[in-house]
Amino acid sequence: MKRFFVISMLAVLCTAAAAPGVVARRQGTATGEVKETGAETFANHCAACHGRGGLGDGPVAPTLRQKPANLTTIAHRRGGRFPRTEVTDFVLGNGKRVGAHGSRDMPVWGPFFRAANPFDSAVDVRVTRLVDYIESIQAK
Repeated sequence: MKRFFVISMLAVLCTAAAAPGVVARRQGTATGEVKETGAETFANHCAACHGRGGLGDGPVAPTLRQKPANLTTIAHRRGGRFPRTEVTDFVLGNGKRVGAHGSRDMPVWGPFFRAANPFDSAVDVRVTRLVDYIESIQAK
């Protein structure tokens, strides 16, 4: 548990190093409006481990027990098909558990990507944009 906490804090601290020039924006309004793009969400929440280009080479990667996945080869590993539902489930912490993302009780970015209200449109928009971005960086 202590190791998980330390790694989580490293990820938070290294995000700025992984994504220079990306400024965190306010994540919504009372109407659920999300201003952050998928690329910005990735830079702010994924790049510390997965790297700016999604290659699994972020600044936190060397400290992890398991190397982060190369997110640019998801479609290639699935026979050329990008599995949107599977990627969305990984982001939300549903289905198959990714150990490095934390448990369902204490996910690394869970509160950000999974709201207490299942009808929170801001979460839907944020996750859809992030998955769109991950799909856009797939190796050709």
